Amino acid sequence: MELISLKTFKAVVDEAGIKGASDKLNTVQSNISSRIQRLEQELGVRLFQLKGRKLELTANGKLLYPYACQILQLEKQAKDAIRIHEGQYELVIGTPETFAAIHLPRALKGLRREHSHIQPRIYTATSGQLISAVKNNTVDCAFVGGHIINDDFVSIPAVVEKMVKITASDGHYDPVLFVRGEGCGYRQAALAWQREMGNTEQQLMEMSSVDGVLGCVAAGLGYTIMGWDMVRNNRYEDSLAVEALTDHHANLQISLIYKNDCLLETGIQALASFFAP
Repeated sequence: MELISLKTFKAVVDEAGIKGASDKLNTVQSNISSRIQRLEQELGVRLFQLKGRKLELTANGKLLYPYACQILQLEKQAKDAIRIHEGQYELVIGTPETFAAIHLPRALKGLRREHSHIQPRIYTATSGQLISAVKNNTVDCAFVGGHIINDDFVSIPAVVEKMVKITASDGHYDPVLFVRGEGCGYRQAALAWQREMGNTEQQLMEMSSVDGVLGCVAAGLGYTIMGWDMVRNNRYEDSLAVEALTDHHANLQISLIYKNDCLLETGIQALASFFAP
């Protein structure tokens, strides 16, 4: 079995279909389909079956998947070991865009200054997507919202964000909660706060960017729950009112996670050191 075939097979499973796999592997869907067909022909079994419009693993596909993961993990570890031995290596860092904009630049500057043998590469996604990216070896480590409890991961506290309720500065706003997309740590915190306040009947409005959320809130179209660091120095700051949350909603822990068998742990720990209190 060729590694590219196993990578393709794993991508189809992880991305829930051929289209997602083609996006992840940066190739056309026909290449994905042909690689899967060749792998099935080589093994002499079907790996997927079509149920409605959804591809599902067959019993043989379910049997192959953990082996594919192990083989590809060994491939990554082999590459990492050689790069470490050579004295220079890339460290792929997953991060939400907001964290990359506010908290990460100082740490990256320090990493490049004090550990020049490490070449940081940035991969942006939501916290939910980044947890999967660490699990699937798309990234070496990732900053995510919350303290992740998982036997496969090491989780290092990085930043504690002060959580606030944000409204228009004149105090007039519609009962609409503005949030980011699925998987966003702020979204999860906002929905948890909304539930406890008994406001679940309020309309939910989803936007793709923090700037878009704050712009709508500044215009009085609704309110949001977010980290105070997202508001400071934002172009809408003067048009916003901020109220600190209390009790267990007051803070959001941002953690740096990585797999506990990662050979690049020394580099990840070096990155984490720039967030130490």
